[in-house]
Amino acid sequence: MVGPLGLLIVGAGASTKTLRHLRGEPMSPRACEHTRKKILIWSKDRSSEIGVADWLHEAGYETVVYPDVHDINAVCAAEMPSLIVLGASDSGLLDRLDDDQKTRRTPVLILSDSPDPPTGISASRACLTDWMTLPVREDDLVVKVKAMLRVAFAESISTEPSERDNLTKLYNRRYFDERLEREIERARRYGRKLTCITIDIDDFQGLNDKYGHGTGDAVLRSLGDMLLSTTRCSDIIARYGGQEFALLLPETAGSDARALADRIRKAFAERSFERDGEEISLTVSCGVASYPDHARDGETLVRMADSAVFQSKSDGGDSTTVAFSECDGEQEERSQTGPTILIVEDNNYNRSVASLVLRASGYEVFEAGDGPTAFSLVRSEHPDLILVDIQLSGSDGLDATMDLIGMDENKKIPVVALTARDVPIDLEELVKAGCRGYIVKPIDTNNLAVQIRSYLEG
Repeated sequence: MVGPLGLLIVGAGASTKTLRHLRGEPMSPRACEHTRKKILIWSKDRSSEIGVADWLHEAGYETVVYPDVHDINAVCAAEMPSLIVLGASDSGLLDRLDDDQKTRRTPVLILSDSPDPPTGISASRACLTDWMTLPVREDDLVVKVKAMLRVAFAESISTEPSERDNLTKLYNRRYFDERLEREIERARRYGRKLTCITIDIDDFQGLNDKYGHGTGDAVLRSLGDMLLSTTRCSDIIARYGGQEFALLLPETAGSDARALADRIRKAFAERSFERDGEEISLTVSCGVASYPDHARDGETLVRMADSAVFQSKSDGGDSTTVAFSECDGEQEERSQTGPTILIVEDNNYNRSVASLVLRASGYEVFEAGDGPTAFSLVRSEHPDLILVDIQLSGSDGLDATMDLIGMDENKKIPVVALTARDVPIDLEELVKAGCRGYIVKPIDTNNLAVQIRSYLEG
């Protein structure tokens, strides 16, 4: 049985700092003061793994490095690590860890020479196994380890099957929606704040088109790691759609959430991604909405945060927008003088419902069932805002939207899309077309007037 060896480095090139620790000399106060979890580094006699040990020790973790000549199960029994770093992808090692009751739930980080994800990972280990391509950078490594330990802790106390996205290891949308309803009810019962942040990567489709989906996946994984490592364990972090992430922050006011969103946004903008020797910089747009300030139920809360993201993108991206206040909106609606709204919708029921709600709120409403009628009404009535369905029958609603925006009469008129999707797949196209935002169908009659007012004021 191999006993605990502290920090054992095998191979040439060990740093002076690591050798001092090996001889029993004290490390820096920063390294020793915050030691928490133990990380086992399974060495292939590479100098890079010496750097890995130093970086993690400086980040506050206890590190032990063993050469692969040992029995990994025996070493784990002696050291009881919280996480294992493998120097190379070896499905045999993972199989041995899975066969042992004590290590089958231990997270494993694989350092690989290949840019492709490792194969042979069992379904039961999918959420507990991640990988990074060598060479790794210190900041990226520390973020990855912190994120993996958080996921492993959540999985260890969960009594339900994993509800995580396979790529990012974040919660998936179904789990987020379930937690959203529970957190809304808890906030309502105890009179607490609950805030939702939605984050969308700017021009993500352009990134995929230029560099390929592999690069896009790497960006998604990196942002997921950042979100896990910079938020509280009580926060619910999910991949909500393709490139959209949603954060649910219990006991958090909108001002605090905005500050967090800005920190995340700025930190992500400072990160760089490499593809074939080229450095790639990216940005995100953030939206913030709070219960009960901006919404009274979970579905509306997410929609308001998502509309705020759309506003950020419309403003050029790389910004954070707080949703329009429902309470302020109600006060202003009582004193507003009745702006005119043009509704372009070929579904008679949807058009009638929206028209009825807006007229009851004091707006003057004109209706059009097709593009030509809409163009005529724009020229004759000069509306203050246009709602247009992006799926008009007999024409491409997005093209009709672009034509409406392109009219000389509409240069300063906000155009808002009506869509049947919670997160439109053509979100970037809507922004490029010039839409101020979008409203989801079926229309939420309780919040339609508030949303319209936010777009008029925006």
